[in-house]
Amino acid sequence: MTQSAVKSLKERCQGMRVLYVEDDEVTQKYTYALLSNIFEHIDMVSDGQSAYDKFVDAKITIPSLELPLKLSYDLIVVDLKIPKLDGISLIAKIRKICHETAIIITSAYNDSDYFLESIRLGVNGYVLKPFDFDYFLETLIRVVDSVNLQKATHTHMQQLAQKVELQESALYDQSFKEIHTKLPNKKFLEEHLALLSPLEIPLFFLIHMDHLTHYMKLYGAKISHEIVQRFARELHHVAQTLGYRAFELSSNDFVLFKATCALDTEQIYADIMHVVDTLNEHPLEIESLPKKIMIGITVGVTFDHEELFKKAYTALDFAKQMGKKFVVYTSNLDETACLSSDFYWQEVIADTLDNDDVIPFYQPVVNACGEILKYEALMRIKTKDEAGQDMYVSPSLFLDLSKRTRQYDRLSYRMIEKVLAKMFLNPTVLFSINLSERDIVNKEIRTLLRTQLHMFKASYGCSMLMFEILESEKGMNAQVIKEFLRDIGYDDAPIAVDDFGTGYSNFAHLLHLSPTHLKIDGSLIRQIDNDEKVLHLVEGIVAFAHALHVKTIAEYVHNEIIFKRLCQIGVDGFQGYFVGEPSLELRCL
Repeated sequence: MTQSAVKSLKERCQGMRVLYVEDDEVTQKYTYALLSNIFEHIDMVSDGQSAYDKFVDAKITIPSLELPLKLSYDLIVVDLKIPKLDGISLIAKIRKICHETAIIITSAYNDSDYFLESIRLGVNGYVLKPFDFDYFLETLIRVVDSVNLQKATHTHMQQLAQKVELQESALYDQSFKEIHTKLPNKKFLEEHLALLSPLEIPLFFLIHMDHLTHYMKLYGAKISHEIVQRFARELHHVAQTLGYRAFELSSNDFVLFKATCALDTEQIYADIMHVVDTLNEHPLEIESLPKKIMIGITVGVTFDHEELFKKAYTALDFAKQMGKKFVVYTSNLDETACLSSDFYWQEVIADTLDNDDVIPFYQPVVNACGEILKYEALMRIKTKDEAGQDMYVSPSLFLDLSKRTRQYDRLSYRMIEKVLAKMFLNPTVLFSINLSERDIVNKEIRTLLRTQLHMFKASYGCSMLMFEILESEKGMNAQVIKEFLRDIGYDDAPIAVDDFGTGYSNFAHLLHLSPTHLKIDGSLIRQIDNDEKVLHLVEGIVAFAHALHVKTIAEYVHNEIIFKRLCQIGVDGFQGYFVGEPSLELRCL
């Protein structure tokens, strides 16, 4: 090996710490001299126990003013036949506490058992004695390059994680106004409420825009934004007229609020009626539409300091159920509203199961060219509306209740059963289903998946099913998921982590989970066309995923601008109304 190659190796070893373990004095002297010519920091010991103690001490020592900085070892060069603790046993103990440190074994024995055991323990190199100088240096070069690559990857991952965390935390520093309506937002309202004195009474009108989802489906997101903006202007005018202040909680929930020192029930009733008479079924003129549209409203009212939002929403929900334009919260309303809603949906779910009306809808996920990558199966239940027409209900209205009433397991089983049947009819199409922790531990669901996937694989040679999970759900750790996949005979199943990027996302947990896909939450995607901070956050998530060789899917892609921006930052898959709505049947390929 040339001097230039040795010099190059020495440059790549700068800053590395080596632990050399050898009891033979002649070999020790020769090898130490060789290593000293390459590495700056070498510690040498003669037995396995001393080597282990030194490794542990270097790993756990915390630097302080009294103690110099001690770094963990980057490389261990160890002989197999050493006293007190042999080489294999030493490596096994080290691997229990550290998998990152590179290890090279030196030995005079060409024993296949030792060799196989060293592979199992993750040894990076094996050099026979007496040393072939060139081969030893070649082994060092390969191992050192691997260590440097590992360090660079770790640094890159840390930088990415820090960038994403900084960008995620920056979202909390958004302005106090909603982008489209310019009304103060919920955060501003909460800070406003926190300043109320105990003597002040909050007059809190929670106003819900009815049928906005209908207009979203009918006209699309852009015109829906115009409708919300126009309604917000009308609401702001009403607030000024009555001496209240208007706030926006979400795209279809608003608040009129003011504080008072005394309750004047007649005046409050007059205010509520003014709001209802002015805004309910009020024709709104939208520039993009040839005709005015009518927006209905429902109002929940409360005057309580404690749990103000909860009580306002309770009153609002009760008003919706009873078909009233407004309801004022009272102390017995929580139980009444809850029971009324629970009994209704419990009966609907029971009828659904009896009539086999659990219906999968299929929403396509496409690539940048519009080619369908897969279909996500979404649960719906079929019931009747007030006119007796079929309608399909989203699980947001009944899924939590079904868990309390012990109907969830039957709903989920039937849903998965129907998706698997669809997979058999379309064996070249990839489907994905959402699995909760409850699904994963369900023995009947495991048996169903094991049996059907085995039959499918026997018929078609592969499986075409992806599992989508929430990594934030308690109990959904890597060990549980891997055990589940082994049990159903689908170890290589594609796994997608759903709703990634909201709240606190555990990047370390994601590394252990090793998913194939990462679905970026729609609450972020919806904002990237008008918020650069969110765009940068999504960019960071995409870069993080790609660094792990994980494909990304963006949810709630609802317009062309968002689609193009996502294409530019390298998102792999797209899901949302812009690329395809959920439907009973698969879109033509």
